[in-house]
Amino acid sequence: MPNIDNPLEARARAIEAGKPIDELVKTYKENTPLVLPLWDETKRSIEFNNINSSIVEAGIDIYTAPFTDLWNGIYQPDIYDKETLWECVHDERKIAKVIKAWSCRIPLSPIFLVKHGLCSKGVVADGKHRLTVARYMGCESIPFMVSSSSSDWLEIAIPSAKKL
Repeated sequence: MPNIDNPLEARARAIEAGKPIDELVKTYKENTPLVLPLWDETKRSIEFNNINSSIVEAGIDIYTAPFTDLWNGIYQPDIYDKETLWECVHDERKIAKVIKAWSCRIPLSPIFLVKHGLCSKGVVADGKHRLTVARYMGCESIPFMVSSSSSDWLEIAIPSAKKL
């Protein structure tokens, strides 16, 4: 007969471990601090994103663009608008972790864009919460990553993008 105590103990530990971030969510929802988005624009930052290893091995390039140009070049940007910061479309814990990192002056890796299959727009494949917090904070320019082998769509979607 399986031991039911182990899964219950693991669940209790997980709940306990989540309490500090839940407190942070509550605090930030009541009074969201304004923080300066800080970005790690080094090639090393690529390893901190949730990008398929075969894409990383094929090559990733980092670009930067004015935030408004990036905003106009992504598919369905309203999902990431500042009014959605604490809405159910986002994971509150991830939002709080981004705010906490930037309030502690910890730079985060750029967002990762891929080309939308049907139009010349970017889709946020990784970094949705970073993008939403950056929008909320009024970020003026933003770095982003794209696959080296498929960056030709950028000329149309975000013509002001500059490779770093």
